[in-house]
Amino acid sequence: MIISRIFPKKSNYFKKLEPVFQNIGEVMDSKGGIRLFSFWTLIVAGIVLSMDFENRYVYWNWIGWELGFLKLLFATIIYFFLLIPNNLWSVGSKYLEPTEIMNHGIIAYLLLVFGNIRLDPNIPDFVGLLPYVTAFLSCLCAFQFPLTLDEEKGTWNHFEWKNKNQYFFLSLVLMLISTFLGVYFDDPIMSTAGAVCIPFPLITLIWPNHVRHLQRARFFPLFTFSMFLCVRAPWFFFPLWILFFIIRTVNYFRFGIVYPSFGVDFLEE
Repeated sequence: MIISRIFPKKSNYFKKLEPVFQNIGEVMDSKGGIRLFSFWTLIVAGIVLSMDFENRYVYWNWIGWELGFLKLLFATIIYFFLLIPNNLWSVGSKYLEPTEIMNHGIIAYLLLVFGNIRLDPNIPDFVGLLPYVTAFLSCLCAFQFPLTLDEEKGTWNHFEWKNKNQYFFLSLVLMLISTFLGVYFDDPIMSTAGAVCIPFPLITLIWPNHVRHLQRARFFPLFTFSMFLCVRAPWFFFPLWILFFIIRTVNYFRFGIVYPSFGVDFLEE
């Protein structure tokens, strides 16, 4: 991370900026800033699926980026002023009860439909969106196990593995269903990204007590789907990168760690 080289943790500038970013980070946490990744990805998945309806082989398409940004902006306002205050989008922040999981699935489907709505009179592809809902629920199973940061060591831990085997197995089954449905519907994004993501819940199911596998199962499926969507809608990369950079910068000055990160902690229960 470049900023860690510019502002080493032992430097005076780091110490001066630390309390500022501490306050920013607390606000960011209370507003669920990091959960925007999953929120935005669902909307753009709906947008990309509407591209597929017009052209099966479309990729790197900048057409419609203005409408895409407006959709993200409008949905983000709803996110901060409606969903977060009412605890309606709690992905990764706590253990969700079955009714809460169902509510998240319904909201995820509505976000997909919102992204899939076009300016022409054609109705959204309600059926074609279903594999993305099951893929979201698959990822949601991995987020049933919130990670806790050890601020002294700068590592992540998880201490409560309630129903771990059931959730990891369900995550695997749901991702398999998503992949098969993607093939059936001839959806190249869903079928390919789903196939790439299958190993993550599988490995976590085989070695469930390893925190590093849980970290991968939480991060990489979302990252994979986001990058596959960017192949068709490259404009989505910019809000993703901005959010990624802001959160990493804030967390670096708060905790002295680089997070979100592609790296994992080699810890066992």
